[in-house]
Amino acid sequence: MTIDNLSTEVLQRIYEHTSIQDLLNFAQTSRKHYRIFLGRRMHLLEQSMANSYSPLPSLYKLVIAHEPEKTRKPMGTEIKKNLLLNRILQVHSKPKYTVEMFAKMAQYGRVAERWTEIYPQFRWRFESINRRFLEPEEQERLRGAIYHHWLYTQLFHDQAFTQYDPDPPSPTSRTDPRLRLLRTFSTIEHIHLSEFIAHILVLLELDVYPSNTIVQDHYSHPLPVRALSKLAWGDGNEHRRLIRDIMKFSPKELLHLIDNTSTKQERLDYLSAQGAHFRSTPATLNYGIAAVNMERSIERRKDPVFHSVRGRLFFPSHIPPVPNQDLQDMLIGIVDVSGAKECCEFMDWYANDGSKDGDLGKLVQGYSGPLWVGADLVIEEDEDEFAEDDDQ
Repeated sequence: MTIDNLSTEVLQRIYEHTSIQDLLNFAQTSRKHYRIFLGRRMHLLEQSMANSYSPLPSLYKLVIAHEPEKTRKPMGTEIKKNLLLNRILQVHSKPKYTVEMFAKMAQYGRVAERWTEIYPQFRWRFESINRRFLEPEEQERLRGAIYHHWLYTQLFHDQAFTQYDPDPPSPTSRTDPRLRLLRTFSTIEHIHLSEFIAHILVLLELDVYPSNTIVQDHYSHPLPVRALSKLAWGDGNEHRRLIRDIMKFSPKELLHLIDNTSTKQERLDYLSAQGAHFRSTPATLNYGIAAVNMERSIERRKDPVFHSVRGRLFFPSHIPPVPNQDLQDMLIGIVDVSGAKECCEFMDWYANDGSKDGDLGKLVQGYSGPLWVGADLVIEEDEDEFAEDDDQ
């Protein structure tokens, strides 16, 4: 039987399992298919968008964050950001979509789709024998982390906010809009976001903006100073400050660096194009994740489930990476590993422990992840470096 002889109901069920691009292409193959598509257009568009770019609520919020301001009334940066954040946080778990909104969402979804294609290169950088394509559920977790990273970057890594508040958020702040946003993410989403950040850090440090030491390690003999300066980006505090600056880039900008630049001059030009202000403040997302999870640390200690799995749960971006090794024993992360299913009850509980409105006083009791070693040490070290920079 040819596909044209299938019933309308069967064809619509087929449409529900396609990607958004396949759905649109399929609908244009004949008048019959187009009429069937129009019969349930919004339902089919939503389902195919979910197949391609889920989680859709997170993607919807990202689009809102990029929408132009509707008022020209002058107002302060904090008020402006809080108004936009309130609008974002009011998005329902099942928002009402429009065709125009789907078109905008697809622009950001295609960037996330590209990341799912190249992510295995970073996830299994050193143990390439284990490298594989991501499963659909893993792709969705990665896209969610990308949307959350991009949302924070859009709101709080722009010139206006970094000039207004250049310092990392304090764990004791109840009103910082950066923490308000991050409190709405669950512990599991924080772990996924931290894993994405950790891989970006390694990518920048080893491939895109390598230090003098990293470049020199590739050669069996010392490089002349001029030759080294054409390839490397400094060492020590100088290089760490550079990486912290670059971490303000959005996933789209980072992808541009990966796909469209290959020389130091190209990457320097891209960095210079951001403006002089870009190099004056560090990224704050990683600090914000640590701050929110410190807030949740008291409840974490009360949880017997946490103590049973404590040794295999961590935030990768808050601990020093093991040289020449991929992430090890990460029970809950973007990629499924052996033993993860044993923690289904744990994952269900802490996949819903965020605060709907970001209010510190309304956090749901739940585990926040082990910060007892990595994050505290890293933050203290970074604060010392800021002090050194100020002294200089």
